Amino acid sequence: MNTYEIVFNYDGHTRNVSAETAGKAKYNLFLELSDCFNCTFKEFLGFIKCKALGKFKPKDLFGDKEQFDRMKGMRDIPFAYMGMKIEVCGKMGTIVGSNRGLNLNVVKDGTCYIDNCHPWYKTKYFDSKGNVIREYGA
Repeated sequence: MNTYEIVFNYDGHTRNVSAETAGKAKYNLFLELSDCFNCTFKEFLGFIKCKALGKFKPKDLFGDKEQFDRMKGMRDIPFAYMGMKIEVCGKMGTIVGSNRGLNLNVVKDGTCYIDNCHPWYKTKYFDSKGNVIREYGA
């Protein structure tokens, strides 16, 4: 597994994507953003450039700290931090950031992609020793 930086030609915006190959990284991003683009994968390739950053590390998925801090305040979860272990709907994962919907970006154990998770929906937060420090129901 490797991490690739994909740069959009029109504005210089970048996204880090983890995949086995550069082609798979481009295609995964295309699938993720397919609602935003009305084009084929071949046309999408004309909008981006891709370069390898190296072997995948979970830290590669960490998001914007300022956005994450804003989300923590808005959702009243000041104890949360990027890298924190959580359980969502019975599946363990790691917090890697937040998104515009004021939800958590979580990488579930055994995967290398980001899931959008509501911070209060069937979620348990664990301290560094594995103790539950907060739990939210449905």
